[in-house]
Amino acid sequence: MEILIVRHADPDYAHDSITEKGIREARLLADRLCKLDIKAFYLSPLGRAKDTAKITLEKAGRENEAVVCDWLRE
Repeated sequence: MEILIVRHADPDYAHDSITEKGIREARLLADRLCKLDIKAFYLSPLGRAKDTAKITLEKAGRENEAVVCDWLRE
């Protein structure tokens, strides 16, 4: 088993989201992650984590498969 831990893209802390740069980073990340055979997605309830993951999940056609774990917060 292999576990990948991905930190959120460039954050916009004031809005709990990601910046335009972060969106570009998340798109590049999605390109790489979609080439892998990922069995499950787990993410933080924080907006910046969700926004980062959303791009990969949509690209992979798995937007409803991510598990949000409340314990994955700061």
